Amino acid sequence: MKIAICDDEKSVRDHIEKCVREVEPEVTVEQYPDASSMVSASFDADILFLDIQMPGMDGMKAARILRTMGNKTIIVFVTAVEEYVFEAFDVGAVQYIVKPFDRNKLTETIRKALDLAKEKNDISAALLQANGSEEAKRSITIKSGGVNRRVILSEIEYAEVLEHRIILHMNDKERIEYYGKMSDLEKITGDDFFRAHRAYLINLSYVKSYDAKTVNITGDSIPVARGKYPELVKAYLSYHTRKENL
Repeated sequence: MKIAICDDEKSVRDHIEKCVREVEPEVTVEQYPDASSMVSASFDADILFLDIQMPGMDGMKAARILRTMGNKTIIVFVTAVEEYVFEAFDVGAVQYIVKPFDRNKLTETIRKALDLAKEKNDISAALLQANGSEEAKRSITIKSGGVNRRVILSEIEYAEVLEHRIILHMNDKERIEYYGKMSDLEKITGDDFFRAHRAYLINLSYVKSYDAKTVNITGDSIPVARGKYPELVKAYLSYHTRKENL
């Protein structure tokens, strides 16, 4: 596995490398003192620890360039301030760490990034294709209108709760109603769905756009509960990171 560390402070680069090797000794580590040298190189790494505030090209711009080039490296931003968090998620960063480092937090972040990289590298294309087929077949059986129905989860755009009824809004515009609890449905649907609001569970694959107040799903506007936006951003970008790596 290959790890890249880009930071203008050598002491920071060395500290991150030391922590990485304590967690995973058998890795290749490359250090870059600035973003320009990293971007201009034939950059290829499983994980990139990238400082945001650097002289010359900043880390955010470098990340955007890498993404424009089609690079899918797992990015962990390193920053002295938290104001860049939403921009970080916009370029597909999986995590960010704040200077000065909390040792436990840094180690935890490194472990998470390594686990994600291993997951990407260990799964073969054939297995991914098979998993994709199985994913499409995942379903639930509900009783609607006195009839037992099998509903494919991937065909649900979003679910809405009204009193004690769940209304499934399907991708063919059919509405399927049944009596149940949204919390039970949420447990079944997994990470491809997100509870944007107490009354709404959305399928992230149908999200067209979103902001702090609403999510647009094929023409329908779904409210985002107060305080849920940061979780929505993380869930949406995590979803697309998983799908891009399939």
